[in-house]
Amino acid sequence: MTHIQDEEQIRGLVATFINGWNSGDGKACARPFADNADFTAVTGQRVEGRELIGKAHDEILSTVFRGTRNSAVVNDIHFLRPDVASADVTFRIAPMPDKPWLPAYSTAGLIATKEHGRWEIAVFRNMVPFARPVGGPLDRELLNKREEALGYVHV
Repeated sequence: MTHIQDEEQIRGLVATFINGWNSGDGKACARPFADNADFTAVTGQRVEGRELIGKAHDEILSTVFRGTRNSAVVNDIHFLRPDVASADVTFRIAPMPDKPWLPAYSTAGLIATKEHGRWEIAVFRNMVPFARPVGGPLDRELLNKREEALGYVHV
């Protein structure tokens, strides 16, 4: 299998998660995760294992995130080894008037591993970036690159 095929399969893991989210099905969200996956939500809540990841998503998708529509862009995939890859993903939940607390976006780092010829998410860390003063020229450059990747225009 080539890196291109592996990248397609890793992007497919993210697409499976998004399809589960948008159908309100937590167990479907959890399908791309390893049995013993380690998941950290934007709140800092940590969940271990595909089964618990599915149950937790069933709960939030039937309550606080009910009716939301999520989308994702895989910004980068980096192969650490032929069977281990890291990916940077940006998630956006469509704004909803009854949920003004929804962030503009979140960003996740994930580690995918290839077991028995099949990719799965082993580690998932999701966060909502927060605003702070810029630390210097490099910090500004990196922030600008990130904002441009997200489609923000600087005036």
